[in-house]
Amino acid sequence: MSKSYSVNVENNEEIITEATMALIPKYELGTGNLHCTILGQYGVKEVKQNPLAIVKESCIFYGSDFKGSINSARKILRKQRNLPIMVSLTFKLCMIPLSSPMKEDCSWIALRHVEETFSNRENSIILFSNGQQLNVNISWKVLEDRINKAGRLISTYDYRYEKMKDLYITSMVAEGREDDLFSEQESLYRVQPSIDMG
Repeated sequence: MSKSYSVNVENNEEIITEATMALIPKYELGTGNLHCTILGQYGVKEVKQNPLAIVKESCIFYGSDFKGSINSARKILRKQRNLPIMVSLTFKLCMIPLSSPMKEDCSWIALRHVEETFSNRENSIILFSNGQQLNVNISWKVLEDRINKAGRLISTYDYRYEKMKDLYITSMVAEGREDDLFSEQESLYRVQPSIDMG
């Protein structure tokens, strides 16, 4: 049983969220203006921005920028092309381009929602976390390669975070400040007694 969605065109600026599954370019009939169809976990929406503008605006919203995200991915995924973009490290929002990420009409998929991929002759089918399927004009091998690159990007950021956390704990212990370290952790869980002013 397939789901059907109503589509509304909106003018406000859109941001990638945890519910965003894909950004699909759509040229408006008559004018040829490039817009975006956003496939979300709970529905489909059309907005006047193009997919690249949404990715760039989302990077800024979450505290980085598109160019910095590309440069960071280049350092991690050396000698690779069509790099995934880490839109938000905090929420682990990683978007995968299906063509050149510099093109305004590039389609993007969210790594967190890709459940499975299938070959469909020269194309591929993506099965998303909500059961929806998307046919994409990219070979299965290339698609899987891009998904793997995105997974490597996220795992590298996770590794760096854990390494920095371990260095912080080690430095606290080396400085003889274990009591400070444990009191910081305990204060997060300490319940303040209520004061009865009655």
